[in-house]
Amino acid sequence: MNTLRKHLPYIINSFNYKYDNGRIEGINNKIKVINRVAYGYRNFNHYKNQILLHFNLKAIGKGTKQSNQNKSCPKAA
Repeated sequence: MNTLRKHLPYIINSFNYKYDNGRIEGINNKIKVINRVAYGYRNFNHYKNQILLHFNLKAIGKGTKQSNQNKSCPKAA
């Protein structure tokens, strides 16, 4: 009963809000599997690219911020 009383506000919040961390837990699990399978990678960039490829993500480069800022900021006349 003490454990239930201690965690009761969090349990109530889980019913009140639709958010959970299931998606993040799944991503972490996939990364751990890739890590076990990809033990032989010599280069961290290859490992990182495998993760990005698996989740269809795009890498953030140094020039990405500049190109996004130029597109979103209108030029003054």
